[in-house]
Amino acid sequence: MKKKRSIKQIIVFYVTSISVVLGVVLTLLMIITGLFSTVSVLRDSLQVIARTAAQNFSSNLHMLADRMDSIAQEDIIADQIVSDNEKQQHLDNKKSRIEFVWIAVYDMSGLKMYGDDTAPTSIDNTEYFQYLVSTDNITIGKPNYNNDIWQISVSIPIKNTEGNTCAYLVGSYKYDLLNDVLSNINIGVSGLVYIVDSDGNIIANKNTSNMGNNENIYDLYGSRKNNSIFDSMLDFQTGAKSVYFGLNQHYLAYAPIAGTNWTLMIAAPGMDFMTILMWSVLISIFVIFILQIITRKFVVNIADKISDSLSLSTDRLVLLSTGNLKDKVTLADNNIEAEVLTTALSKTVTSLAGYIDDITQYLGQLSAGDYSGEVKDTFDGDFIAIKDALSSITVSLNETMLRINHASLAVSGNSSETSDYAKRLYDGSIEQTKALERLDEKITVITQKIDEIDNNAKYVKQSADVAGQRVEDGKRQMDDMLSTMDSIHNDMQEIITISHLIEEISSQTSLLSLNASIEAARAGEAGKGFAVVAQQIGVLAEQTADALQQTGKIIEKASLSIGQGMVNAKNTAESFQNIKDATADFSNISDSMINITVEQKEAITIVSDEVETVLAIADTNQGLAKETDETASLSLKQAEELKRIVSAVKLKE
Repeated sequence: MKKKRSIKQIIVFYVTSISVVLGVVLTLLMIITGLFSTVSVLRDSLQVIARTAAQNFSSNLHMLADRMDSIAQEDIIADQIVSDNEKQQHLDNKKSRIEFVWIAVYDMSGLKMYGDDTAPTSIDNTEYFQYLVSTDNITIGKPNYNNDIWQISVSIPIKNTEGNTCAYLVGSYKYDLLNDVLSNINIGVSGLVYIVDSDGNIIANKNTSNMGNNENIYDLYGSRKNNSIFDSMLDFQTGAKSVYFGLNQHYLAYAPIAGTNWTLMIAAPGMDFMTILMWSVLISIFVIFILQIITRKFVVNIADKISDSLSLSTDRLVLLSTGNLKDKVTLADNNIEAEVLTTALSKTVTSLAGYIDDITQYLGQLSAGDYSGEVKDTFDGDFIAIKDALSSITVSLNETMLRINHASLAVSGNSSETSDYAKRLYDGSIEQTKALERLDEKITVITQKIDEIDNNAKYVKQSADVAGQRVEDGKRQMDDMLSTMDSIHNDMQEIITISHLIEEISSQTSLLSLNASIEAARAGEAGKGFAVVAQQIGVLAEQTADALQQTGKIIEKASLSIGQGMVNAKNTAESFQNIKDATADFSNISDSMINITVEQKEAITIVSDEVETVLAIADTNQGLAKETDETASLSLKQAEELKRIVSAVKLKE
């Protein structure tokens, strides 16, 4: 089981936890607000520095351009009559007064016409000369390293009296004049200050020792995010962003240099400006830690006082929980709350002891069977409910015992009646069981008879099936005989037709014989032989006619007999069909009888099962009746015992 903590431990734990959480939260808030404020101020400051430096750089370039413009505007330079030596002396005078590295005049092709010996003889291959020719305006070249010194060239067209360009004045200044602007930008030890051209090439660096490396910002610090920022920067926009150069975070600010296609870029390392913030955070954490130690000691002292005050009450409450009501409560006086608590606890213990004594005495009377006593009127406050409860219990016990007494008398009478009813129920159950057994025997006999009926029905069904089959065979044979007789009848009709034809032929033959006899008589002696033949033919025709007449009668009589036979055969066939239908009806009746016997068997089975169930219930009722009789006898004895017990209790009048 987990050990519970004391109130002192709880107070120290929660106060310490809250103070630690507050310290951590305040530290985090300080870090976050300091970080955001530092970043915001740093970005704004860098952007202002970049703008200011770009403006200063642009101002210096304009100052150099103005100097060159003032020299180019002088008449001696543009005058074609003045000799080159005089112009050279004039340029030398200007060089001594202005910080030129060299100054010279070049023709339209870029070849030197006159000027310092250190000046290049040709500038046609320089980038600023190409711009100078294409723009015909002041052009500033990129810083270049020559004669062990970094220089920056400024060129301007020289106009004649007609306003046309006749030559180019080029002056080279020391780069230091411009580098002062970059070197004065203080952005940490490892801060970066670049001037880049429109292609991202670094043309000027705060650290001049790195200016000859021909580096490009896309190659040095290129990434998807950085390239997007570089594109905006080279698009002559002004802004400040947070970027990563490798693994190092930098705050980048940029601004275009007016009058050029260059951009000033300042990159301040984040860690150089976060050092002070980190030191302030560490100091704050240390101070909070010291305050935590001091707070813990202070809280421990307060918790000790509170714990000591409460221990007087908790120790006595522990004894009280074990049933100790005799020991006195030690009163606390070191604070108001503890004093009130111990005083109230002392009064509570004293009151509880008195209440328990009164309750014990009254319960002793009740346990002795004396319900006539009264509860003492010594209870105060919520303890009055205990007195009322005891009084209610006494009243309830009196009423209950009276009801028990009345109930015991009623139970005694009911038990006698129940015993009589149980005896009668037992006797009835025996008679019911015997009747059910007789019913079961009758059902067995009915079941046997139904089995015999079922067997007879099946036999009748088989006989009906055989008779039906035989009737079917007789009907089929009768149909065959009808077909044969019908064929014979048709043949007889053919024979009658043929006999009629023969009769006509015989008649014609007889007529021919008569005609032949007549012709033979006309022929005289020569026709006697033919007359004999004709006479014989006549005799043969008469015989044939007689035979045909006899045959016709026989055929007519046979035809009548065949017709009567066909009628009889049809009647016989119809009788066979009726017998077949009757046999089918008889078979259906047999099937219905079999189904009825099956249903009767199922019904008898169900009735038999129900009878067995009723018989089992009757047996159970018989047992219950017997048990009820015994229970009623026992209840009668218990009622008498209850009456005796109630009579021993002393009740209120």
